[in-house]
Amino acid sequence: MQKIDKVTKRRILFLLTAMFFLGVSATDIYIASLPQMVADFHSTPQIVNLTLSSYSIGIAFGVLFTGELSNRFGRSKVLCWGVGCFSAAAGLITFTPTIWGIIVLRVIQSFGCAVILIVPRLILKDCMDEREQIHANGVLLMGLIISPAIAPILGAYIATYLSWHYCFLFSAVAGFILVAITKKILPETNLERISKIPSLQRYLKGYLSLLKNRVFITLTLIYASGVGAYFAFIGISSYLYIDYLHISPIKYSYVFLGLSAAYLTGNQLMQFLNRKKSPLVNIIGIGVYSTASGVVILIITLFFDNLTIITILATMGVLLMRVANALINPPTQIKIMSHFHTQSAQALGLNMCIGFSVNSLATYMVTMLPTYPLLSFVLTSGIFIGVCLAAYKLNHKIIS
Repeated sequence: MQKIDKVTKRRILFLLTAMFFLGVSATDIYIASLPQMVADFHSTPQIVNLTLSSYSIGIAFGVLFTGELSNRFGRSKVLCWGVGCFSAAAGLITFTPTIWGIIVLRVIQSFGCAVILIVPRLILKDCMDEREQIHANGVLLMGLIISPAIAPILGAYIATYLSWHYCFLFSAVAGFILVAITKKILPETNLERISKIPSLQRYLKGYLSLLKNRVFITLTLIYASGVGAYFAFIGISSYLYIDYLHISPIKYSYVFLGLSAAYLTGNQLMQFLNRKKSPLVNIIGIGVYSTASGVVILIITLFFDNLTIITILATMGVLLMRVANALINPPTQIKIMSHFHTQSAQALGLNMCIGFSVNSLATYMVTMLPTYPLLSFVLTSGIFIGVCLAAYKLNHKIIS
């Protein structure tokens, strides 16, 4: 573990948190514009939602190799190239005239986001012990709190008074600014770089061994299915609130303020339990049962016809699911990196690959019943949370 003074650690953590915000906001910033994009391109929700699914599936592929690239070429260099790729693709989307062109560029943009999601955590691992990492990951994931609080509202105003195209231009400019800051303040934390990237056969052998490991499978199922349920909301929420519940795009964007507060609440609870030295498996368990409770509330909404009651109950259910994400995500990934210490980059990469593949599936599945967005959301999230709950209950002792 490289020794870095506390001041430098704080500066690094602030920078990495800003990058997490950038990567997550690339979806949040235009989420309120999905119905408008359907109209502008004379398309369907299923096709327009491919801009979400392609982003997730691109990340799923990218995270498999990002860790090893940073092991070979260094964390700082790979991070700069990744954010640069992300920003260039976002800038090109601004001027792309077809939905299929945007989908392709979103895949390219997602490769940069894959770097943002993997390399910062490896940087923290390079210079912090496990308890410090849990705290730092909680701070790092503030990007997940700040983004839903700011990006959808900012994007809704940009789309209303300019155009949704400028949402992507904003991401491009912010990304290039972060590249410049990274080059200036981020030291190289990987002092034991490998001489060459392992062969594809070695990669596949490593991933196969992880897929045969019950601890890895259990933790990954819990993480992926919990986040997948939330991404089902991301995929359907604009159609649900704007088209079905008749809420304006700007008012709809304020729902994400509540989601940010919910994630912050869960994050603070996770930090509190960590300070009390509560076992990570118990923290994960609280998250699993919380997200299951959120789905129960969503099911109850199906028994009401009043749009106001549906809005309140559906929002309450999603808020509880968002609290649960903060309790599940950092502990599962920290346990994976600790359990597979010598394979930490591969293990985290495969974990996130599966997670984002599930996210991609969720954002597509949830549009299969476009005329019944609420029912579609309840069914999709219910499937994923069922998997999450079963994985935890059947394998609780194994991951302890």
